[in-house]
Amino acid sequence: MPTIEAPSPRVFRRILIALDDSPHSRAALDMAVRLAADLEAELEGLFIKDKNLLRAAQLPFAEEVRTHSVSPKTLTDRRAQRQLRYQAERAEATLQEATEQAEVSSNFRVVEGHVTRELLSAAEEADLLALGKTSTQSSRRRLGTTCEALLSDAPTPVLVLREAVRRRQPVLTYYDGSDPAASALRVAAELANRGPGHLLKVLLPAEDEAEAERLRDEVHEEHEDRVPHLEVRPLTQIELDRIAVLARREGRGLFVMPAESSPLAEFPLQRFLYELDRPLLVVR
Repeated sequence: MPTIEAPSPRVFRRILIALDDSPHSRAALDMAVRLAADLEAELEGLFIKDKNLLRAAQLPFAEEVRTHSVSPKTLTDRRAQRQLRYQAERAEATLQEATEQAEVSSNFRVVEGHVTRELLSAAEEADLLALGKTSTQSSRRRLGTTCEALLSDAPTPVLVLREAVRRRQPVLTYYDGSDPAASALRVAAELANRGPGHLLKVLLPAEDEAEAERLRDEVHEEHEDRVPHLEVRPLTQIELDRIAVLARREGRGLFVMPAESSPLAEFPLQRFLYELDRPLLVVR
């Protein structure tokens, strides 16, 4: 039986938030600030000037197309630099306003480079990476290459969400008795205990009643005295096959999953996130 570590005083000490000028980035910031406040963590905002965009702006046929514009505008290198500078300033101001209200320690920096590469590098110095994914109805089924790469390759836990989450939502996690699942359960228990406190629901992939009882005992033995609101639920095979849909029906709260768990290993990540449609924290 794996050892389920007791919750640490500060499960995340340094939270990295990827910032840009989009609604889903603001949603990720709101949740990152809330976590930082609850966990007494430091928040670092990172804005990346996309080198690919700057290179594209140097092409003679480059044009900028806006959602509400009548016609496209010529995109020049100077115009791209000016827009990125403006977006970075707005991101910094938004970060400062949010963290000051929550009394959270923060810093902000701007780098120029390839977005995925820069985020992977920055994540090495963080305990958690938070970012938003697409928020438009027409593209909810698509997962950007950056988001997919970070969920697959980031050396630290990754939190991804599409829209802001209200307080007092249950925290869900998945426990199959493995060491990665034990780590995810420890993180979920710590997050459920912080702030106003949340109900922690633990989903068990039990093949039979004996297996369900064993997993239930492991969870209760390590966390029953530490988590005031704890609910353990074995899953049928049908429920396990539709775990993302099941989790979505439980509310809009955070779902903490071990990266190597069977649901994430057996289902395409894009499909899983689309069916889940709630914040996902992948723990390694």
